[in-house]
Amino acid sequence: MVRRSAKKPIRVFLQSGEKDLNVVWGYWATRNKEMAAALEYSGYDYRFVFGEGGHSLMHGGAIFPSTLRWLWRDYPRK
Repeated sequence: MVRRSAKKPIRVFLQSGEKDLNVVWGYWATRNKEMAAALEYSGYDYRFVFGEGGHSLMHGGAIFPSTLRWLWRDYPRK
């Protein structure tokens, strides 16, 4: 859907890992890699951080400050 739709004016941050969920709808680690590829193909401003664990507060929390800096990097300061 991302590849076929008009590009939206958004910035996207993805975080996943080798031990992410593997459920009836698929393996989230693979799906997140596919999403990152679709975002790149479509020219989105995105960042994808892949780790050894899962989609967790341990990894997500550790990178949270840099995630926010990246997302808001060119927001005007007053």
